[in-house]
Amino acid sequence: MKNLFKILFIQKFFSSNAKNNFNVKPQIKYYNADADKINIFTDNRNKIGVYRWINNLNGNTYIGSSINLSVRFYTYYSLRSLAKSNRPMERALLKYGFSNFSLEILEYCNSEDLLKKEQYYLDTLKPEYNIAEIAGSTLGYKHSEESLKKMRNFILSDEVLAKKKLATKNAITARSIPIIVKNIKTNKISEYVSLSAASNVIGVTKSAISQALINNTIIKKTYILERKEYNNSEDHKG
Repeated sequence: MKNLFKILFIQKFFSSNAKNNFNVKPQIKYYNADADKINIFTDNRNKIGVYRWINNLNGNTYIGSSINLSVRFYTYYSLRSLAKSNRPMERALLKYGFSNFSLEILEYCNSEDLLKKEQYYLDTLKPEYNIAEIAGSTLGYKHSEESLKKMRNFILSDEVLAKKKLATKNAITARSIPIIVKNIKTNKISEYVSLSAASNVIGVTKSAISQALINNTIIKKTYILERKEYNNSEDHKG
């Protein structure tokens, strides 16, 4: 009897830890699904493959596959889709938040091998969040053209927004014109990093500042403006 309990314990131990002993080397791993969202979309656009969600807090996992990974990931990042779903994976994302999940691309492949690859990982890793044990239960799901359009717009929006913010920042920096403002009544000289900064202090529009610089006119019968010129040594100051 003692030996029987020992055998049962060993079998249970190795069965429950089989997936932890299996050495998985994903092709790509995103350690923070919230911070890496833009990369997740852009890296996987129009790509076919098997992926795995990992709860970084408790180690629970989910394995899925898609013939268009970026579109599939859109459904995870759509709060409306998450709220409507009763599946354990979506419930977990809502409960723990994306920042507590890693996302792995286990393997890129062609569409013919997709289900076979997914089934291999399902059988080997035995993910806790998966309800279906058979791969492909959602592979044939067809999105409407309207929903696909919304997905594409959503996927592009974060990428474009990030690039737009950077471009705007660079444009603002490029348009910054440092100027010198002299008060002819007090002889006080002030320097400003941009037209906007000067306009805020003087109390006129940026356009008025620009016109005064171009036409060499006096603002409010008080202020003379000129563009600050840098010598060669100053041009390269950080």
